[in-house]
Amino acid sequence: MTTSSLSHHLLNWFENHARTLPWRSAPAGQRPAYEVWISEMMLQQTQVSSVIPYFERWMKCFPDLESLAKADFDDILKLWEGLGYYRRARLLYACAQELAQKYQGNFPQSYHELIKLPGLGPYSAAAVAALAFNETVIAIDGNVKRVSSRLFCLEVVDPKEIAEKLLKELPLDKAGLFNEALIELGALVCNPKHPSCDSCPVKAHCTAFQTDRVDSFPKVIPKKPVPKIERYALIYQTKSHIWLRKRPTDELLGGLWGFVLSEALAKEVSSADLPPVKHAYTHFKIRVKPLMVTMPPPDSEPIALEKLKTLALSKLDRKILAGLAALGSV
Repeated sequence: MTTSSLSHHLLNWFENHARTLPWRSAPAGQRPAYEVWISEMMLQQTQVSSVIPYFERWMKCFPDLESLAKADFDDILKLWEGLGYYRRARLLYACAQELAQKYQGNFPQSYHELIKLPGLGPYSAAAVAALAFNETVIAIDGNVKRVSSRLFCLEVVDPKEIAEKLLKELPLDKAGLFNEALIELGALVCNPKHPSCDSCPVKAHCTAFQTDRVDSFPKVIPKKPVPKIERYALIYQTKSHIWLRKRPTDELLGGLWGFVLSEALAKEVSSADLPPVKHAYTHFKIRVKPLMVTMPPPDSEPIALEKLKTLALSKLDRKILAGLAALGSV
């Protein structure tokens, strides 16, 4: 396996097959760091097709770091609504504040400085360093781990070992392109269950393909059972208002508005029959039974019905509202 050969085939393939995506406004290695950062934060555990409309709306509202740093956090949450993993939005805001205060509104241009920022882990810091500043680093996400495990037949997917092997293949003047091409290869060709090996540009360099062991890599780690929890959503409303609670930032869905959730059945419950609502999160699943109550739930406050569209609510709470709407309650 020669560096020039693998890189040559990979980059040629990428030039002809790279997707047109809104955050690819410039070639990798020369891209605005702000665009790279926002897109990478949104893409964490989220499909590209889901991220595209969010990214486009985000850039219209917050086109640069300065506008984000000066924004109201409630506006950020509203724009993020539905994208999930709301901790990412809080970290974006915290990072924007730090960049504005400590870095004069500019991104540091090295991996070792970027990784010190709130919310930037090894992958996202390397992605910004490579895609924006062409730094010679390897951004190792799930796609790159999968591609590398097959290229090198790695029994254990160790980021340090992957970086060492890929740095030997990386063209020094095209770090950004090499990184993005690897990620794209994993997304479009080297899929988890049904890789398109026949159309892979680097199959001649892939040890797993050459030894007919592609299905053996990467090693599948059995997933732990997902816990299931049940709650009651306490709903109190008048003709013009509905009572909601703004969750503290240290809670799940922190900063978002929503219904008060209770583990116990409320004492004062009306006879309204509302369908249960189910929702799946990364680490658990929840089933919520909405209950109409005869007095305002604790820690809640009245919200005018016409303002519901302007508040940032979770998908779970939107589902509950949809159930109320079906009954003509909101």
